This record gives sequence, structure tokens and C-alpha cells, in this order.
Amino acid sequence: MKKVLLNPNPSRDIGLECTKKVSEFFKQNGVSVFISEEIPDAATCGATLCDFESVSKEVDAIISFGGDGTLLDTANQVCDLDVPILGINIGRIGYMAELESHELNYLQNIIDGNFKVEERMMIDVSVVRDGTEIYTGVALNDVVVMKTGLIWTIDMDIYADNMFISRYSGDGVIFATPTGSTAYSLSAGGPIIDPSSKNITITPVCAHALTAKPIVLSSDRVIKIVPQNAQNRAVSVSLDGNEGIEVKSGDCFFIKKSRRTTKLIHVKDTNFYDVLYTKLSDRRYS
Repeated sequence: MKKVLLNPNPSRDIGLECTKKVSEFFKQNGVSVFISEEIPDAATCGATLCDFESVSKEVDAIISFGGDGTLLDTANQVCDLDVPILGINIGRIGYMAELESHELNYLQNIIDGNFKVEERMMIDVSVVRDGTEIYTGVALNDVVVMKTGLIWTIDMDIYADNMFISRYSGDGVIFATPTGSTAYSLSAGGPIIDPSSKNITITPVCAHALTAKPIVLSSDRVIKIVPQNAQNRAVSVSLDGNEGIEVKSGDCFFIKKSRRTTKLIHVKDTNFYDVLYTKLSDRRYS
């Protein structure tokens, strides 16, 4: 490990206190440390100021400081690059993060080469209007198609490789990766899926039918979604919780496994089920 790029969320890491500790640790161990010049108070961290986009292509790892949202944003920024991410949680749950802010001693494992890199599946989405692709994006967690009004429901016909699956009527539908199965999809009644799996889960949100259940598809399927009543009813498509784009009547969109992946660094001897129980069990509230 010769170069690392720090990517803190200043609204989580107040005063960049955790970022400063990590910066100092890596510098003391002979690692070159960089931080985006656009981060407020970045100059106080003792790291070399840089352009994030340029330097992210050259570093050996990126350290994300914040909650799951920060890690998701980092993943989307570098998904075209072969660079792994280490998440340090300074958020509420931080389910995807490897370390808590009080566990910085585990960083020594990176210096010693005692760590693993896990590859996570991502999904691509494209919106087509009048035969023309008007939007493309990539998500690590999920793609959510939702109504934006409070009263009505929306109907969506869903196909897999041009085979009709179902028409869902309700508030919307979540299309989740295995990583995203423990996010919004879980809250909507979707299954928990091992993140090393390769599949896409379709989870209806507040469906207006007793028979509407989640469906797990092979990642080889290409999913087509056709809203049936978008006219005069706003429908949005959101990727990884970011602000959605509005679709119009007659639009359709496609979801498929992406060629891009997210690589996550693991420095602790814990597994998916340890984290699942620790961070998502009701016992954490007791």
C-alpha cells in the first residue's frame, strides 16, 4: 500500500477529526496520503490536496468516512476504476462500513498486507423515450421506481428477457442487488441475500394485491419496466437513494447486471452474518 485517498463526509466527521487520525497513521507508516481540495478544511488533515477524479485513478485504496450514503457515493464515483474502498462508519448504523471510528487499530492490517478485497455486483439502469436512451446510471444498492404523489398508486409491467413476470400496483418497486438486499428492500419485506451472490431482487412497495411478493432473478436476466399510468402522475427512478429522474408516459427502462463492480476492503475477521446480527438485530436497541 503506497498511496491512499481520503474521502470524508464533513457533515459526519465533524472537524475531520477521524480523517486527521487516519491521515497521520498512514503518513507515519510511509504511505502517501491524498485528499480532495474540495473538502472543507481539507488542508488541516496534513494530506496532499488533489483533484479527486485524477488522483483516484492512481491510488491503491480509498478510505470513506461517514455513513452508508457516503460509501455508496464513493462507490459510484470510482466504479470504473480498479480501486478498493475501506469504509469507516461515522454514521448511525453504517451497515456497509468495515470499521467503526474507534477501531482504527485495525488499519495496521493494511500496512501488514493482512486484508481481503471483496467484489460486489452492481446494476446498470437506462431510461428509453421514443426509442432513444435518455439516461444511464449504475447502482451498488438498488434502483427504486416510485410514485411521487401521495394519493394514487402506479402500475408497472415487469419483464425478464421479454418474458412477462407481473404487473405491480402500489407505491413502487425496488430492484436490489445482493448488497442492497439489506437496505430499502429489507424494509419493504424483501429477502436477505448473501452479498457474494449474483442476482437481482424485485420487491414491491405497499403493493395493492395480496399476491404481490418479492421475486429473485438470475443476474443474467435483463429486466424491462413499463409504467402503465405515468400520464399526469409523476413517477421517479432513483439510484442508491439519490435524487431521482422523472419518467413520462410511454417511457420504459431497463435494469441489468453491470460490468462494473465495487471492491470493498475487509481488515477484520468477521463475516456477513456477524455484521447482520450486530447491526440489524433488534438487540442493538436494548
